[in-house]
Amino acid sequence: MSARQATAQEEIEELRARLAEAERVAEARARVVGHVAHEFRTPLSSILGFAALLAADEREVSAERRREFVNIIHRSARHLLHVVNDILNLTKVEAGTLEVTLVAVQAGHVAASVVESLRTVADDRGITLRLSDRGAPPALADAGRLRQVLLNLMDNAIKYSARGTVVEVAARADGGEVCLEVRDEGPGLTEGDQELIFREFSRIHHPGTRVSGAGLGLALAKDLTEAMGGRIGVRSRVGAGSTFWVALPQADASARPAAAPALPLAQREARGEAVAVVDDDEDIRAFVAAVLERSGYTVHADDGTGGVAERLASARPLAVLLDLNLAERTGAEVLRELRARGELRRTPVLAFTAAVGEADRTGALEAGFDGHVAKPVEPDQLVARVDDAVAEARRRAAAPAPLPTPADVSEDDFWGPLRARFRAGFPARLADLEAALAEGDAQAVARHLHKLRGTSAGYGFAELSHLAGAAEDALREGVPLVDAHVAAVVQALRGEV
Repeated sequence: MSARQATAQEEIEELRARLAEAERVAEARARVVGHVAHEFRTPLSSILGFAALLAADEREVSAERRREFVNIIHRSARHLLHVVNDILNLTKVEAGTLEVTLVAVQAGHVAASVVESLRTVADDRGITLRLSDRGAPPALADAGRLRQVLLNLMDNAIKYSARGTVVEVAARADGGEVCLEVRDEGPGLTEGDQELIFREFSRIHHPGTRVSGAGLGLALAKDLTEAMGGRIGVRSRVGAGSTFWVALPQADASARPAAAPALPLAQREARGEAVAVVDDDEDIRAFVAAVLERSGYTVHADDGTGGVAERLASARPLAVLLDLNLAERTGAEVLRELRARGELRRTPVLAFTAAVGEADRTGALEAGFDGHVAKPVEPDQLVARVDDAVAEARRRAAAPAPLPTPADVSEDDFWGPLRARFRAGFPARLADLEAALAEGDAQAVARHLHKLRGTSAGYGFAELSHLAGAAEDALREGVPLVDAHVAAVVQALRGEV
């Protein structure tokens, strides 16, 4: 065989390998879509069906039946959200973008909050939940990720448990680790099942037992536990129930303590303060207003169109929920307008968005927002975040001197150095963006653009923010990475370097 023939053969083999890999990816993607579509269809049918019944003449549906229908809709919607969150988190794991913040966490407290959140679900199925906190020391963990792990383990235990049985959660010290166990009295697992249970889309079917789920929860629990430096496993026998366990490193004295949990809604005071929500979605505004007004707040709802700063300055809210992606402009642009108003300069403004990645949170804070509230949000969590923002507003009002802003200090005194420091980071941002473009990594390019979109607006680079936003939106619509919108961002960054 000549050298030319050998080269041609190598190229053919490489093409075959690429084709095989493409077919594997396509098959895996089709399998994921099939699982997700099947998992969505049943709860969506319940939501649409019972919503149609609720929309009927009130005389046809009794008050008791209406409450029942609403509970079914709520349960189905929560199930959909659970699946979506699992898929998003698994995607982050596979992309290597999952972030954890390891601090000293009281695992027993996290377990107690999960038990309370699932108690209604368990009661509906006739299952008793028990918590055994044996004074375990703090674990080195991410409280939010640990909550997700326990939610998935407990949700799984409840699904496979029969009416009249008990699901118990225990927290204890075990050597140099903190161990959490979720025990159920379900049908148990064979040794073969135990080897499969933590794989994606693995569903164990027991005779006479029908449960919902995409088979993602335990796979995600494993990924999250290992991301925190922990271990996860199961002990089980057929007919004798199962015990899923999580072992996490014990925190030492140098570990930073986790933030104190918010007080339960029942312990909060309704003071009647004015707050605002700025969102271009009428249904979201109605939801926020209904929840906060029920908790004693006066709510100013605004769609974010022109003149929003003037309207909010007139309303004088103590706190603002501001959507990041309004119909006409970005939330960062509106934030700059609010900060330019003397009446709103020190008002806490929370980014209110469905963009829930760590980069999204960081970008919002860098853009000048005082916090980040992810959509969808449970009513009690929404009230808790607004309560915290209002408390912060009171602290700022009691402060002896106002915070400096570009409107009342010179460029040399305050704003100039901040802008200069932000601009000094442009070479690194440009290098990251160009590297992602060179690798053809559309997800990485979109992440860089999203972060640049928010942060540049907060530091006064409005044109750069606009270009990054246009490029990000274009990528979402499916344009190729060589699109002119992306090229414009690269050119703009080069001009600033």
